[in-house]
Amino acid sequence: MYPDWPQSTADLVPLPNCDGPKLEAFDFQGPQKIKFLDHIGDGAHSRVFKVEILERVYALKIFRFVYDYDWLGPYNYTHPDNLEAMSAFYNYSEPFSAECRAFGRLKEAGYEKLAVPCFGYLLLNEDHERVLMEQFSNLNLNFNGNGDYPGGDDMRARFLGRDGRPPPLRAIVKEFGQADEPLRTKGARTLLQDMIKLQQLGIISLDVAHRQLVDGKLADLSTAITLPHFITTPELNSRLNPEWISAMEYQTFHFCIYDFQSFDEMVEEWNDDHENRKDKISVHAFPGGNYFQVPHNLRRLPSRERVYSFVDPRLWRNSVIADAETSGTKAARGQSSGQKAKKSNPKKGITRRRLCANPPKWYYDCDSTVAAKLKRISFSTSLSWEYEDGLIFPRNKTYKYHGPPINFAELSTKVPDPLHVD
Repeated sequence: MYPDWPQSTADLVPLPNCDGPKLEAFDFQGPQKIKFLDHIGDGAHSRVFKVEILERVYALKIFRFVYDYDWLGPYNYTHPDNLEAMSAFYNYSEPFSAECRAFGRLKEAGYEKLAVPCFGYLLLNEDHERVLMEQFSNLNLNFNGNGDYPGGDDMRARFLGRDGRPPPLRAIVKEFGQADEPLRTKGARTLLQDMIKLQQLGIISLDVAHRQLVDGKLADLSTAITLPHFITTPELNSRLNPEWISAMEYQTFHFCIYDFQSFDEMVEEWNDDHENRKDKISVHAFPGGNYFQVPHNLRRLPSRERVYSFVDPRLWRNSVIADAETSGTKAARGQSSGQKAKKSNPKKGITRRRLCANPPKWYYDCDSTVAAKLKRISFSTSLSWEYEDGLIFPRNKTYKYHGPPINFAELSTKVPDPLHVD
């Protein structure tokens, strides 16, 4: 499941091993050489260090081997020792894989500047792991578990490598920047525009918060869902019936609006903490900064309302790059929808499509009960997932959030068990 110890550079293939975008290995231009300079901080899924590689300073994010419930996927229906099933979920949703997929999409699309620049993944060799542990022995480093409950079950040893060793520590190399900078209206406006572009590229569940920003850009994409994904993309499972597809659409929409609700919450928290200062933020995603607004009278149906998000990420294929060297069609040059293509990169042979500054909003038809749930800033996943016969199926689940329990089947249509479909 986890990447195994590489026997040569040829083993450092782009990750993860599933359909969709991948992140290439960091190029050391020879043997792995890392100088650890400082410990920057810890997160739920990782520890971050300031390092020097090839005489350049980077931020090295070393991932924990987190518990199953830190992933989007396995929940209670998958046996934790089922290697095939856990690997299927791992490649899409485990934090390291999720971040590889998100940064891989930004690179292939030519929009790496929408987040903190990323330079590839690395697998820490034994010598560097030993140096890390000795140099920062005062921190009692342990990469099992998460930031809240570290050092619990030995997740790292659950699936051993080909020679019986626990897998190597996994890390991603990023640009070293300034965190905790003051939030400004101009920066907030740019961040909001970047979020819209990220969703156009099929990257959602952004975990938007001030603590996540480095140089005004999102730095942590370990919770990101990058399409195609089993949560958002019915085409990955030919056995889904219309009811399940509808349930997945609802879940995808909820992820999308929650990103913008979180942006408004971040702005409101900043303004509450700076009531007597002139640097209050005047930018909001939704009108009035009330996290989410329902436009009224869009349909003259008293029992229904239409709620909206800013982007339908399922249309990401219309925004990704085309390779001018492998395809000479107008579509490959980014011109199929009347959009002008940006200047190509002659070295890479790539022409990327210019993202729309004001993409069409995604309106979601639902009754007033569902609309009321969607307006809440609290988020809960309505579905859990199960691996069966090589496919991942959604299931209903009741999940407690910051309010009373909600069962998705009561919010919309009744969703049958996917394993009992005629």
